[in-house]
Amino acid sequence: MKKLWEHLLFLMIMIQLCSAQTKQSCHSAVYCQGDLLHLVQTAKIFNDSKTFVDMAMIHPLNETLKRFQLLMSENDEHPTREQIKEFVYKNFKSIGELDEYYPRDFKHEPKIIKEITDPVVRKFAQSLIDIWPTLTRTVSYHVIDHPETHSLIPVPHPFVIPGGRFKELYYWDTYWILKGLLLSDMVETARGMIQNLLSMVERFGFVPNGGRIYYLNRSQPPLLTQMVADYVKYTKDFEFLRNNINTLEKELQFWLTKRLVTIEKGGKTYELARYDSESDTPRPESYWEDIETCSRLTGEKEKMYECYADLKSGAESGMDFTSRWMFDKFGEPTGNLADINTRRIIPVDLNGFLYKAFKVMYKFNLILQREEEAKFWLDKADQWKNSIENIFYNEEDGIWYDFDEKLGKQRKHFYVSNFLPLWAGAMDDNVKEERGRRAAEYLKKKGIVNFQGGIPSTLLQTGQQWDFPNAWPPYQNLIIIGLDKSNSTEAKEVAKQLAHKWINSNIKGFHDNKAMFEKYDVQTSGQFGGGGEYNVQAGFGWSNGGILELIHLYYRAKTRKYIGSF
Repeated sequence: MKKLWEHLLFLMIMIQLCSAQTKQSCHSAVYCQGDLLHLVQTAKIFNDSKTFVDMAMIHPLNETLKRFQLLMSENDEHPTREQIKEFVYKNFKSIGELDEYYPRDFKHEPKIIKEITDPVVRKFAQSLIDIWPTLTRTVSYHVIDHPETHSLIPVPHPFVIPGGRFKELYYWDTYWILKGLLLSDMVETARGMIQNLLSMVERFGFVPNGGRIYYLNRSQPPLLTQMVADYVKYTKDFEFLRNNINTLEKELQFWLTKRLVTIEKGGKTYELARYDSESDTPRPESYWEDIETCSRLTGEKEKMYECYADLKSGAESGMDFTSRWMFDKFGEPTGNLADINTRRIIPVDLNGFLYKAFKVMYKFNLILQREEEAKFWLDKADQWKNSIENIFYNEEDGIWYDFDEKLGKQRKHFYVSNFLPLWAGAMDDNVKEERGRRAAEYLKKKGIVNFQGGIPSTLLQTGQQWDFPNAWPPYQNLIIIGLDKSNSTEAKEVAKQLAHKWINSNIKGFHDNKAMFEKYDVQTSGQFGGGGEYNVQAGFGWSNGGILELIHLYYRAKTRKYIGSF
């Protein structure tokens, strides 16, 4: 009965996909779209759909497609699972697309180690720094010589991968990795990683989610401008800035043209951005999982395509997945992935990131004496600050909330993203201290300061990996540093308390497991997280970089100083 159901589901999906003008993930007839991808992924040969689309073709593309057509014709268009499996292993292989690389600028004991006064924290920081060479990679000659037979996007410089199943570079992971590399005095590696992302902007017009062609349908939180700010502040390499300022502008124009939305409120019009993948087919790396999720909308073909687009848009947000994007018609969160409505939400964090980028671009152009460009970006920053204030800020609760475009109202739920404008400084200077104090009070009111293992992403336990009880490294730093920079005495104290808890939890987890993880459980200090589409991954690039940033801020003997506060 189960096999019959799967066969019927296969036919239904094929009919629906073929009968519509869908927008594919990319142009590849193997890795992004087409009968071959669909047949292999729905046969569920591998436990993780990402496994297949990360394999290399043994033969040239045309030969691979000919062999696939032969498989289909010889088996009356319905090969068995075993025949499909045999075809895959005869025509694809998992080869070393990336080579291990020992970074030339690696220093076993960089300056930060000598400045840490606490011996336990110092030993832990040293262990994190020693992980960098184990995660550093270069693109192998296999990919460089035959890029058309791989899903990997070749880049020119060595880079640090997150770890685990994530064997390529990722956009916003790189931001946190970069902070750790700079604090580890690995300037050459840091610059190369930025250059890799800049090269993607030149090729594709934006930075994709990650370094695979099947990610070319979406980006991730726009942090490239801030990466350059961190690098320039650390190195004073203003020539690098001059050489790449136009590429930074090109990336931000992607968000201003492809992700823009207009909101009307109180008789006024505001421009903001949202996460919005333009592709409405299953994610190649989660193909069968997406079909299972969206097939629950059987009989509503257009909703099925919208479901795929919202899944990809949720992945673009970096928070894939969370009840923040899943809710019923009344806007109440459900935690049911089939209820995903990412594109309906105007997100606080995305617009905070953009405000910060616009403000940095203003400063960059002033430095380069480009007055007209400086004025353009200052105007954008002021416009975004005004929109953030009027659309997101809730005076009664003293916090920022996402905005539901369809219902025309704020979504008054706890999400770590609520605090992003504080980190970005997206407010007038005369209210910054008050906003910090009220944000700290909001954290206390929600009971967040009582958790021993970090700040939970949400307070709703759904089984989704970006929901309770999971704490994710990026937002620990964004919240802590936002509170600290507000200059509120109360906010600074809460920030310090949260920072020490997070650092201690990571130290305990590393001591117990001899590894760093991508996420942790807030209920128990040192316990790694769970839930979601795959098992928790160890490594882990952004965990290491984020912790080093907090150690740099709270455990150095010298005067406290932000890394990359431009």
